[in-house]
Amino acid sequence: MQPKPVNALLCVIMLVSCTGSLAVPSYQTIDYYGVQLIDEGQTQMIPNQSPVTWSEQAPWWETTALDADRNGIHDSLQLAEGPVNVGISFSREVTDQDRNNLALAGYEIHLELPVVDAVLIGAVDASDVYDIAQFDGVVMVERYGSLIFYGDIQTPAVKAKNSTEYPVGAWDLGVSGYGVNIALTDTGVDNEHPGLSGKFVAGYDAVCFVHSDPQCVLAGGREDDGSFDPDDGNQHGTACMGMAAATGIDADGSQSQFYGSAPNASLVDVRIGTDVGAGPFENYLLEQEFYESAMNGLQWIIDHRDDAWPGTEEANYGIDIISLSWGITSHENGGSDGTDMHSRILDEAMLAGVTVSNAAGNDGPDNDGLSGMSASSLSITVAATDDQNTVDRTDDTIASYSSRGPRRDNGDANPLDELVPEVSAPGTNIIQAEGCVSSGGCNNFLGGDASDNTYTGRGSGTSYATPAVTGVIALVMEANENLTPLQIKEVLKQTAERRGEPSAPDLDPYWNRDFGWGMVDAHAAVNLAFHLGEMGNEESIDPSVQNHLLNLIDSNGTINVTGHSWGQMSSIDRVEFRIDGGEWRETTYSSELEDIGPLTPFLWHVILDPSKIGKGSHMIEIRAVSGDSVSLPVIVTVNGTSTSSDEFSVPPLVIALVASVFIIWAASVILVRIRSDGEIDDIISRLFGTKSVDFLPGGVIDAELLEEDGKK
Repeated sequence: MQPKPVNALLCVIMLVSCTGSLAVPSYQTIDYYGVQLIDEGQTQMIPNQSPVTWSEQAPWWETTALDADRNGIHDSLQLAEGPVNVGISFSREVTDQDRNNLALAGYEIHLELPVVDAVLIGAVDASDVYDIAQFDGVVMVERYGSLIFYGDIQTPAVKAKNSTEYPVGAWDLGVSGYGVNIALTDTGVDNEHPGLSGKFVAGYDAVCFVHSDPQCVLAGGREDDGSFDPDDGNQHGTACMGMAAATGIDADGSQSQFYGSAPNASLVDVRIGTDVGAGPFENYLLEQEFYESAMNGLQWIIDHRDDAWPGTEEANYGIDIISLSWGITSHENGGSDGTDMHSRILDEAMLAGVTVSNAAGNDGPDNDGLSGMSASSLSITVAATDDQNTVDRTDDTIASYSSRGPRRDNGDANPLDELVPEVSAPGTNIIQAEGCVSSGGCNNFLGGDASDNTYTGRGSGTSYATPAVTGVIALVMEANENLTPLQIKEVLKQTAERRGEPSAPDLDPYWNRDFGWGMVDAHAAVNLAFHLGEMGNEESIDPSVQNHLLNLIDSNGTINVTGHSWGQMSSIDRVEFRIDGGEWRETTYSSELEDIGPLTPFLWHVILDPSKIGKGSHMIEIRAVSGDSVSLPVIVTVNGTSTSSDEFSVPPLVIALVASVFIIWAASVILVRIRSDGEIDDIISRLFGTKSVDFLPGGVIDAELLEEDGKK
């Protein structure tokens, strides 16, 4: 039999492991792990940014955006390979010691620039820049810029191709329009042009099926199965296809810079205009014929949108995009309200799965609404900007000729579909791929082709802004083939670069009558399309559920992401966020924004403690939820400072408590398995530093042993 003190001790040890389940659990606030610092339902007003001050400015190399990781190397050199031309900037004047150090390392100074404390050393292997950055006094190693006599700047200006101004473009994300078929619906395309060669997959001459064009008569008619290849005797269609998808190959086989936005997209050539264009004409018969040609061509596209074209791979089947660089002028006073036949056929194309890109028109700022085609409720209407012949977008203005919105009210009690145009793109003084008519001796009617043509002519108009957006749409489609036309439209709107004050703030806080929702941004649009593919829930994205970022503030140990959401067609149930693809959590909310009528949004917040988030960058996604539908996500990147490898660090006290409970529990299990054969006493005596005492039967202490022990 064991003594009572030992029994008591064992009971205490065994009960310790049960205290966590017996005690009332303490409330764990949500901010413990830094997920949100304010409880759900608690309001949090947007904090004001600190005022800008120009006193005690830091040296330029400590604040430059060109060296994000502050390692003394221009970010554009980080992934460079092979020979690169570099210059070296110092924190002070260049000294003889600097010159000697470079010479000993094998570098020759080509030019010194004392005004900026820099030297140019020409070509070095890209791997050398890390050693050069370690030289005494060096604060930046950077790459030479390329001297460019500006020609076509449209493609880099929409951020499809990279440039000095925008070092990363949509093409750098691995897209180029491959597998996307553009139905260029125009005056035909001279696809023998070196920059358009090999793009043709199908064609149709709508002109021949409605009136007696001389070419049709001489040819004895046209095939309507997509096998006919129209040519361009006017130039307009060839120019537009070049701006959408030219590869830049020149007549001599060299590579020029005159790319389209999607250089690997393919062509479905739908001819609706003749060599003399499309009017306007005083002869009402010609007017009738051209209108019918246009409508016939659009109908043919919808009917054949899923066709398997002869001689093409499956990737080139069907029709994905309609590009329309023309309009239809209404005879009524004022512009269209989107209910005319040609507007409705574009709506039907969008609903049938073919994305429509169309021009806003060239009626200038005093137009009364928008003309036909540009007034469609569902298509993507494109305004034109004047890029001032520079890639840099900061100096862009709306082109003087670009038609302004909104369109006329169609009386459907939905004022939102009057907000057109949707986006804008460069359309002024754009370089063209030459068709036969612009090249000496190249006569389309007599069977000539454009295989020896190049890029020299220039043109302006919303006609030329539209194909640039058409190409961007092709890039978005390649990035995510599961997006619907209306979702693609919303991707372009949400990722556009906002310009101008809101023109209808009672309806939408972003739309501007000149620029639409802004200047199209190919890189941002493709990035978002890829992300939506990774999420895999494209079918639940509802363009009417609006969710937008307002501000991201990282200061005073707190990250505050603020935005606003509203439903255009129904109310928002909640707004939720997740970090690095983890579980969705609900945001917190503030009071509503200033009333903007029936679409009044509310503010949401995601407030984080960076010290509780794993060190490094983390992606935060925020989406609005309405029933089974969600908005496009807002995506921001924040930096955590915790040294824990986990997403959220576990407090050391919790770790210690868990470990202690486990040890005590294990000890109790061992003790209860030990019987009264002396082992318990031996263990206890060792714990307390005493000699084991033997017990006689009945619990009587052996007096001799006790006396002996006492002597010791």
